[in-house]
This record gives sequence, C-alpha cells and structure tokens, in this order.
Amino acid sequence: MTPFLKNPIESTEASRILIVEDEAIVAESLKDQLVNLGYQVCGTAANGEDAMRIMENSEPDLVMMDIMLEGSMDGIEVAGRIREKNEIPVIFLTAYSDNETLQRAKITEPFGYLIKPYKERELHTNIEVSLYRHRMEQRVKEHERWLELLLKSISDGVITVGLDGSVTSMSPVAEEMLGWSENTAQGHDLQEIMQLEETSKYPIVPDLIDQALDGENVACLIDEDPVLISREGHRIMIDAAAAPIYNESEEITGAVLTIRNVSSRKKAEMELAEARNLLTNLLTPREKEILKMMVNGSTTKEIAYDLEISPRTVEAHRQNMMGKLQVVDMPMLVRCAVTHRLVPLELTS
Repeated sequence: MTPFLKNPIESTEASRILIVEDEAIVAESLKDQLVNLGYQVCGTAANGEDAMRIMENSEPDLVMMDIMLEGSMDGIEVAGRIREKNEIPVIFLTAYSDNETLQRAKITEPFGYLIKPYKERELHTNIEVSLYRHRMEQRVKEHERWLELLLKSISDGVITVGLDGSVTSMSPVAEEMLGWSENTAQGHDLQEIMQLEETSKYPIVPDLIDQALDGENVACLIDEDPVLISREGHRIMIDAAAAPIYNESEEITGAVLTIRNVSSRKKAEMELAEARNLLTNLLTPREKEILKMMVNGSTTKEIAYDLEISPRTVEAHRQNMMGKLQVVDMPMLVRCAVTHRLVPLELTS
C-alpha cells in the first residue's frame, strides 16, 4: 500500500502521536500504520494511568484513544483530563457507536471519532484535520492572549458594543474608569454604564457610537471635554473616539469606543494658563509692544524708530522685562515669550 506522506511544507518534522489502547495486537498494528504514514509514535499505553504519565514526559502532538481501557479510567475520562491539563487533541478509536457512548465522548470535545474497523485513508485524514484544527485554535488563543495583554498595557479605556449599542467587552482601564466590571456591564446599554455630566446640550458619546455604527471614524471634537461620572461618583474629564468594527465580509458588527482620562492634562493646562496670565500681567502695554517686536525679529534701532522712542529707552524696557521674567539675556527673554505665549507671533510667508 502506498503511504500517505505528510506535506513537508506544513511540517519540518514528524508529528508525535501517543497510542492509548489496551489490546497489544491492535496497538502494534496502529503503530505500524502511523509510522507508515510518516508519524512518530512517542509511546503506547494500555490504561489511563500510564497514558497520563507518558503525557508528562513525551508531550505528544496528538493522542489516539481507545474508549474501553483496562484500569480505573476509561478512554473518555482520560480524554477529559487531557483536555483540562494539556490541551492536546484526542481522536477516539472505538468499536462502540451507540448514542450513549457518543454523547459521553462529545463532552470531552474530541477532534475525531473513528469506528473500528477503519481504513488507513480515514485514519490519515482524521489525524491531519485534527492537527490542523488544533494549530489554528492555538493561533486564535495566542492572538486572544496578545489582544488581552495589549488592552491591559494601553492607558486608554476600550469598550466594544454590538449593533444594538449594548456592551460586549471592556478593557481593565475602562472597568476602573467606569466602576463597572466587564461581566456586570456586558449586555447593558452603553448609556446605562457611561453617565456623563450635562456639559453640552448634545449627547456626545451616543453620537460617536451612532456615527461609528454608520461606518465613520469619529473623535470628540469639542472645546469642553465631557465629564464622566463613575459608578462611585468620581468626576473624570475624558477624550473620546469611536470606530466601526467589521467582520471578514466587511460588514459592520459593532463599534469600539476609546476613552482617555485627561483630568491631569486639563489641570496642567489650567495651571499653565494661570501662570501665563500672571506673567503677562507683569508687563506693561509698552513692554508687551516692544517684546512682540523683539520676538518677531526687530532690532533695537528698528523698534526705537517705529515707536518713536530712543534706543536707550528700548534697552531700559528690555532690562525691566528681563528682571520681571527672571531671565538673564535676550535669547532667554524671547524664548520665555514664545514658550508662554506672552505675545502673538506674526507668521511670515
């Protein structure tokens, strides 16, 4: 019989398979078939206890499991333990096809179920499909773990909603900001868990979600950031943005909302504005006029000529401004004026 060879592009080494079969002749025959198909048999066990011991040392890629085994555990119980502990695919090999056995086996979520006697092609097909499905499931789980770590690492709160506006998921940061756990929030309308202070006559966040569900990428573009009221009553100033979620058919299945706590930034901006006002109020109107001309590149003589004052007077005003703003030279004076926006800049083309 011509063996069914594995595709070398898919795997550079033979997949390792553990045989769990209490009939020695059947186990040896299955081993010969697997080797003939290009697989590596990493062990043979006649009962569940031996199978679990071999699992710990050999780390197989797949288990071929007979349901009726000698010992205290049958194959279905062993498969359940493997599923809980090792996440290794199991294919059942059995002469029993009654509904009761099938229903028990289904609970363990096997990757295949072969009724004895079976053909070599059926065996090979089941193994390859099971190995491929397991690889794909592991990739999905790895991707989900990566997304979970990503959501935990970013400083923004992330909330997803379905087409009906109900919450489907929340990142840890969003949970902390809103005071809701993801499990509690799931299924609730977003407006139920995201209470905003009435700072605007427009429903800001609901509008963002509605626009996102219509296919738009939108951000909160208003002068006054919305204030979120958490479940515990804390006030948090936020930025918000929303975008649609698409499936593989490019159909919108929901929306994702990101919220950022900008309370510290807003506080710093207010303190900076107060400091700027304080510095500006230190200067007289004439000093502001001269400083504006300095910032825009005018020389002392040009300033004196334009303002019809003497260069010495210009120098006196400059010294006064340096003392008020606590700088020691002309470049630092100009830098201070620009940094704190003490005077308007005139942009030249």
